[in-house]
Amino acid sequence: MEKAETLTPMMIQYHQIKEQHQDTVLFFRLGDFYEMFEEDAVEVSRLLNLTLTKRNGQPMCGIPYHAAKVYLKRLLEAGKKIAICEQTQLSQGNRQLAQREVVQVVTPATVVEDDFLQADRDSFILSIAFSKKSLSVSYADITSGQFFLRTVLLDDRFNHLASVLAQVGPREILVNEDDYFLHQDFQTLLDTYPAMVTKLPSWHFSRDKAYERLCKQIGTTSLKAFDLEQNDPILGSAGALLWYIQETAKTSLDQIQRYEVVGEETLLSIDEASRKSLELLTNLNDGTKAFSLFSAIDATLTSMGARTLKRWITNVLTDLSQIQFRQDWVTLLYEDRSELGRIRSHLKQVLDLQRLTSRIAMNRHLPKDLVGIAQTVQSFFQIIDQRYQTLLGQQLDQSVLALLVDLVQRIQRAINTECQGAFEEGKVILTGYDQVLDELRSHKAGGKQLLSAYLEKVREQTGITTLKLSSNKILGHYLEVSKAQAERVPATFYRKQTLVNAERFTSDELIACEQTILQSSFEAEKRERDVYEQLVSDTRSLQQVLLSISTFLSDLDCLQSLASTAITHGYSKPEFVEEDVMEIIGARHPVVEQHLPVGAFVANDLTIGSTGKRFCLITGPNMAGKSTFLRQTALIVLLAQMGSYVPAVKARLSLVDRLYCRVGASDNLARGESTFLVEMQEAAHILRTASRRSLVIIDELGRGTSTQDGMSIAYAVMQQLLDMGSKTLFATHYHELARIDTSSIQLLTLQVSENNGEVRFLRRVIEGIANSSYGLNVAKMAGISREVLKMARSFQKQHFAEYDLASQQPDLFSIADEPSQFDEQQIEVLSQIESFSIEQSSPLDALIFLKKLQETLKHLV
Repeated sequence: MEKAETLTPMMIQYHQIKEQHQDTVLFFRLGDFYEMFEEDAVEVSRLLNLTLTKRNGQPMCGIPYHAAKVYLKRLLEAGKKIAICEQTQLSQGNRQLAQREVVQVVTPATVVEDDFLQADRDSFILSIAFSKKSLSVSYADITSGQFFLRTVLLDDRFNHLASVLAQVGPREILVNEDDYFLHQDFQTLLDTYPAMVTKLPSWHFSRDKAYERLCKQIGTTSLKAFDLEQNDPILGSAGALLWYIQETAKTSLDQIQRYEVVGEETLLSIDEASRKSLELLTNLNDGTKAFSLFSAIDATLTSMGARTLKRWITNVLTDLSQIQFRQDWVTLLYEDRSELGRIRSHLKQVLDLQRLTSRIAMNRHLPKDLVGIAQTVQSFFQIIDQRYQTLLGQQLDQSVLALLVDLVQRIQRAINTECQGAFEEGKVILTGYDQVLDELRSHKAGGKQLLSAYLEKVREQTGITTLKLSSNKILGHYLEVSKAQAERVPATFYRKQTLVNAERFTSDELIACEQTILQSSFEAEKRERDVYEQLVSDTRSLQQVLLSISTFLSDLDCLQSLASTAITHGYSKPEFVEEDVMEIIGARHPVVEQHLPVGAFVANDLTIGSTGKRFCLITGPNMAGKSTFLRQTALIVLLAQMGSYVPAVKARLSLVDRLYCRVGASDNLARGESTFLVEMQEAAHILRTASRRSLVIIDELGRGTSTQDGMSIAYAVMQQLLDMGSKTLFATHYHELARIDTSSIQLLTLQVSENNGEVRFLRRVIEGIANSSYGLNVAKMAGISREVLKMARSFQKQHFAEYDLASQQPDLFSIADEPSQFDEQQIEVLSQIESFSIEQSSPLDALIFLKKLQETLKHLV
C-alpha cells in the first residue's frame, strides 16, 4: 500500500470509505465507471476476468456504470458483498474533490431488483441468537415486507435449527461472532449450508436495543400488539436483523410494518433429512424443482403465488381451523369450474405486487413499476366481490377504494408504457395528462421555430445566404460562415471559434434564444419529474393496502392452484377426525403418477387405527415400490394439512404433529459424517422426539453395517416405536423381523408375480411377508453377467444360514450337496421352487406352476 504522505486526495478518500466497509468489494464511482483498487481490484479482476491496470503503482480495475448490474450479479453468485459508493456532490472547479458516500450495500438477500432475484423464491435473510435453552431466530424478506420471529429448541446437534434452515431457505445468515466461534457444531452447520454467513459483533444482538429499534421501525411505543415484551429472548436476533437490513439498504424500509411471531406448535414439525427425502421443493438428483412435490401441484399463475405455495409446502399447518379454512376455499373453486376459470383469467394479468410495492417504498423503482401496480390493482378489482371479503382479511372502506381507483386511473393516463428503463426526460409522462407540462413542452418545441426565424432574419440582414445555424455540447448554438464571407458579418457578432475554412459566431439575440430554449427544457424536465414523483408519493401512501392486496392475490393463486391440480389429477377432499387414525383408500404418489402413462400407477390402501396394529412392517423386493408407497403416505398427510385435496379415492385422517421420513442412504462428508452415522443420528432423533400422534416412516434401517448389527438395531428401534405407539411404516429387507411376535404389527408386502423364472413386480401392497428380496433378479435386470449371478447364487446357498436368525426352522428346499454340483439350469429350477409363494397362490396357480415345472424337468433329464 502507498505510504500516507504519497496518497492523492482521492485515494485518501477511498481508504477512508474502504475502512468502514472492509468486508465488501468497494465500487468507487469515478465519472462513468466504478473503479476498484488494491486488493479489491486483484480479486475482482480474477473473478470477473477484467483487465488489471495500475494507478500510481497500485492495482486498479473498473467496470462501466451502465453495465454494473451484470457484474454485480456475478459477484453475488461468487459470494461477495458490494458497497456502492456514488458521487453525491460533484467537484466545484479543479481544486475541490467530489463528495462520495456508500449509498447501498448489495448482498444476496438485500437486493430488490428483478435482475438479482428468482421470481418464484423468497429472498429471506435469517438471524440467529443464543439464549439459555433456546435459539432466537428471525427472518425477513425486504422484497415483500415480511418479518418473522420464532423460538427454536436448542439441542446438542442443532437438529431443530437445521430443520428451520431447510424450511426457510435463507439466502443470507447473520450470527453473533462469539456464538459462531464458541460452538463447533453450530459453526459446521452454517459453514456447510449454501448461504452467505455474516458474523456481527455481539452488541448488535442486545434485546433492549432490539425492542427500541423494532418499535421505531413501525412507529409505536410498544410491541404488545405482537405479544412481544421488552426483555423477550426472541428479540435478540430480530434487533440484529433489522439493524443489518437498514444498514445495507440505506433507505426507507416502510414496507415492514408488522412482525409475525411463529409458534412451533402451529406448524407440522419436519426435520431436515425428511424434507430432503420427500423432495418437497427440489429433487435429490440435480437439485432442481423437476420431480418435486412443488412441481407436481404448481398451477400458480403469478410469481407471488408460486412463492406462497412454496411457503405452504414448507410450513405445513397443525391448526385444524386454518386447514379447513383453506380447504373450504379449494372446495369452492373445485366445485365452481366457471368461477375457477374466471379467477385464472384475471390472475394471468397480475404482476409481482409485493416486490413492486417494496421497490416504491425503498425508492428503487422504475416508471414501469407504477404501470405494473396499476395493472395488478385493476385485476384485483375485477376479481374481488363480496364472497372474497373473508379471504381478503380486512375490509377496504369506500374511501380507500376510491383512492385506489383514482390512483390506477391517473397512472394509466400519465405513464408511458413504452418507457422500460430509468426516468428519462420527455419519455415518462404522456402528453395530455398535465396542462402545465404540455405548455412547457410546447415552448421547448417552439425553440426550433424560434431559431429558424432568427436564421432567416440574419440571412436577410447580412445577405449571406450560405449562413448556417448549428450547435454542439461545447459551444452551444452558433452561426457559421465561410472564410470568404466572414467580412460581411456584423460587428455586433462575437467570434466563437476559427476553423480552417470557416468562422463561428454568436450574438446577443442568439444567446437570448438559446437561454429561452434551455429554460423551457429545464422547466419541462422539472415539471415532468414533479408530476412523476407525485404519482410515486401517492402510491407509497397506499403501500400497506397494496401489500394486503398482494397477500390476497397470492393466497388466491395458491388456492386456485390446488383446486386446478385436484381437478386435473383426480384428487379428493380429505376428512379430518378427532380419532387418531389414518385411513387412505386408493392412495397414489402425486409426483410419480404424473410421469407414468395415464392409469399406469398402481394405487394402494392403508389403514392404521387408533388402537391395535399401528405399526406396519413392510417387506418386499427391490424395485417393487416400497419407497414409493412410503413417500406417498407422507406426502398425502402433508398435502392434507396444507389444506389441499389429496391423490386418493378417500382419506380419513387425524392431525399429525410430527412427520419423519427416514428413507434412503446418504452421507454428509462436509460434516465428517458417514452414511451409517447419519442413519443412526436420524433414528436417534426420531426416538427422542416422536409422539403417539406422529407419523414415522423408516426405510431400510441398519443397512450400513454388518447384517448382525444392522438387524439387531432395526429390531430394537422397531420395539421402541411399538412402545411409543406412533403411526409407523417400517420397511425392511430383514425378513427375519417378521418372524418375531407380530400380534401388534401389520405385516405388509409388495406382490410379485413369477412365471418361468421371470419376476414381475405388481406394485400392489398386500398382507403378508415377502419370500425373497429378489436381489439377484434385480441384478439380472440391471445387466449383471450370468457368470457373476451364478457365483452369487452359489455364495448365497453356502452362507445363508450364517445370517438367518430363523435358521433353526427346517428349509424344505435345502440342498445337501455343494451348489457347485448343479449346473445353472438346475439352480434356476431350484430357485423357482424355493421362491414360489404357496400362501399367496390359488390352487389353480399351483397346478399351473407344477405343470410348467414338470415340462422344464423333462428337458433337464
